[in-house]
Amino acid sequence: MIWALIRKDLRLLRIYLRSFISAIFICFAVSVVWNLMLAWAGNELVEDTKTLFSSILAGGSMFGILLVVPIFSSLLPACALTLERSDRSSQFLACLPPTRLQIYLSKLIVIAVVVFFFFSVCLLTWFLANQLFHEIALDEESRSRSVQKPHLLAESSSLFILFTLAFARSWDDWSHFVFIACIASTIGGSLLASVWSKSNAVPTLCGVLTPIAIGFALVNVELPEDPRNVFSLVASGVGLFCIVVSGCAYVFQREF
Repeated sequence: MIWALIRKDLRLLRIYLRSFISAIFICFAVSVVWNLMLAWAGNELVEDTKTLFSSILAGGSMFGILLVVPIFSSLLPACALTLERSDRSSQFLACLPPTRLQIYLSKLIVIAVVVFFFFSVCLLTWFLANQLFHEIALDEESRSRSVQKPHLLAESSSLFILFTLAFARSWDDWSHFVFIACIASTIGGSLLASVWSKSNAVPTLCGVLTPIAIGFALVNVELPEDPRNVFSLVASGVGLFCIVVSGCAYVFQREF
């Protein structure tokens, strides 16, 4: 029964899933075009093949993680419930054997699998960019023993190259756990708001603003340890709490 519901939810969200795929593809396409334009313009860093590929992979994953994944992490949960209300299929489902808990779980499974699949794709490209960055750094270190040479990130006059290579290097800071917590809180905030909404605009906005609100709430708090760890813990807890509360509200809610 749950698999039939999952297939139904995939059909319901098919336009947004295709848009998600297209947006991730566009992120890497933009990174490829931008890096090739810099190479054509004579930027010294992207003339090196390893640096070019590292910048392309880091740029695509950076756009995906910072822009596309958060937006769709909020949009998919918002649409999963509101679309059923708009086409009144939720009232039809109420007459069928599946319980409301099963219906909610199927939506949650679809959202979590889709979002974290594309997030994992971005993580993989980020990791590959990081490995290439370290290979470039080792090559630079071996060359600098004989000839004094400025650091890799100081050689480029392009802000894009500086940002992409800095993003590639930031994998070593384990900052991806912060992004995972942001996604969890975004999904939770969007789901919670969508339980009582007929439009997907408000839940989408609530989902995007949830991790931002958590960050602002922690800014003026004196934290005993690394702020990233505290934020990850709080955002994950808020996300889980919102998912549980929205699930309980959906199970006992009457359709309107």
